[in-house]
Amino acid sequence: MQIKGIAHRGYPVKYPENTLSSFQAACDLSYTYVELDIQLSKDGVPVVMHDYTVDRMTDGTGMVRDFTLAELKGLRVKEQETVPTLEEVLLLLKGKLNIMVELKQAGDLYPGLEEKTLELLRKTNTFDQAIIISFDHFSIARTRKLDQDVRLGLTSSCSMPYVFPFMAENRCELLGVPIRMMTAEYSQMIEERGIIVGPWPVDSIADMELIAAQYPTSLITTNELERWSKFYQSRSELHRGH
Repeated sequence: MQIKGIAHRGYPVKYPENTLSSFQAACDLSYTYVELDIQLSKDGVPVVMHDYTVDRMTDGTGMVRDFTLAELKGLRVKEQETVPTLEEVLLLLKGKLNIMVELKQAGDLYPGLEEKTLELLRKTNTFDQAIIISFDHFSIARTRKLDQDVRLGLTSSCSMPYVFPFMAENRCELLGVPIRMMTAEYSQMIEERGIIVGPWPVDSIADMELIAAQYPTSLITTNELERWSKFYQSRSELHRGH
């Protein structure tokens, strides 16, 4: 059974987030989506890391953008792995599941990030598997101008009832919403426009039960892959029993 859900940065509860082992775990658990975060190295190579600094995840210190790819590869991620390039991750995930690529653009921090991401999706033949999202909605608008066919979505740390004309203009198909911001009214506004609701993060059993009861068509984002897998399968079996 495929588990409908977004594996957040792979499986960060068991493996270092945004690493090849973490993404492989999402594949092994048959998730429909995996989410990853993209920045640029000093020499302009798309690399996979969430934070703007390397401090939390590696044995180094400093901004991701201030390291060349070779320097990033010299760092250890939680003492056991290296910082993967976007190309390495796309090749690992090719043909396996949907890839949610979050651009960690912030204003003009990473000139060319959108172009280079699209280029790699085409180069690795993973374009049809991918959906690009970002908290930087200017970045999403730029991505749409660059490519009329790529799947796009938005994410946000707040509720945005005014965002729908922008989403329609840029043909965005998903809206990430913090679970604490989810309401029946907001969910209805999103779904009646044919947009996928993406609540995040959904990690506790209580939140999983809330989503299943109130927002059953949503596409959740979770760090607790095995917990959601068991919950999802048990719910599916229950419905089949009826």
